[in-house]
Amino acid sequence: MNDTARLISRSCTTGWGDWIHGELWLLPRHLVRRRLTLRESRANKNGRTVPVPLPEVPASSLALRDITSAHRTNKVIPLDEVAEARLHRGILTDRLALKMGDGSRHKLLWLKVDPAHEILDTTLGHLLGARFTRD
Repeated sequence: MNDTARLISRSCTTGWGDWIHGELWLLPRHLVRRRLTLRESRANKNGRTVPVPLPEVPASSLALRDITSAHRTNKVIPLDEVAEARLHRGILTDRLALKMGDGSRHKLLWLKVDPAHEILDTTLGHLLGARFTRD
């Protein structure tokens, strides 16, 4: 995956109270959630939100500091700081629950029709080893 960022969903929320979708990017050392607009969220409906092949950009083109300061639901999650990660397959949505080394927690949900579950299953399993579980 070198220094490439892959867009794995455009339906990512940060919990059941967050109804505005966001992009979920997988970078070599980070997960990034960037909020979309209400209009973009509505346009997603319940279908797949990313094309085949998945969009890729140089990881350096995502201004991580700008993303975190742009909205409170935006996230830049360093994968090397993850203490525990649990990936769950749901009926309509999939979920990734993360516990960080400092005790903070993150929840990311996305529509099941997006390929994020399969990609994260493989990638996080490899990167996190015993810190990663599936349920």
